[in-house]
Amino acid sequence: MLTPKKLALAHTLGPVVVDIAGTVLTEHEIRRLEHPMTGAVILFTRNFTSAEMLRALCGAIHAVRPGILISVDHEGGRVQRFREGFTEVPSMAACRAAGDQAQARLAAAGYVLASELRAAGVDMTFAPVLDIDYGRSAVIGNRSLGSDRDEVERNARAL
Repeated sequence: MLTPKKLALAHTLGPVVVDIAGTVLTEHEIRRLEHPMTGAVILFTRNFTSAEMLRALCGAIHAVRPGILISVDHEGGRVQRFREGFTEVPSMAACRAAGDQAQARLAAAGYVLASELRAAGVDMTFAPVLDIDYGRSAVIGNRSLGSDRDEVERNARAL
């Protein structure tokens, strides 16, 4: 949880975001985490085998560098880095296609994403995607929260 103490500690961290090669820290990675320019870690699917292992990795990272931010791009749908032990969250397009239930589904998806990541020791996710879906980009596609600015904003707030 981002507490006032952790926020104050974050101001002492550097601007560089680093990654980890596997599921446990190497000596080289520990030295990199200790470097004063390091301020955050981004995790990927390669850093995950189970929720228990992820908690251990996040704990090890925080033990090396208290206050460091641990992040992931984990937004549901096809961009969900952690699977086993995590709820399969539908794409944002699937949530918003629920008609009258869209806002409730987006709120539930946001709650599930946030609570499961926090329980594992992850501090933040790069979600929601705020790109507008103009129907031309397969990269954005079903990750988008809407086809115009107002819809994206409304759905992002719900999430």
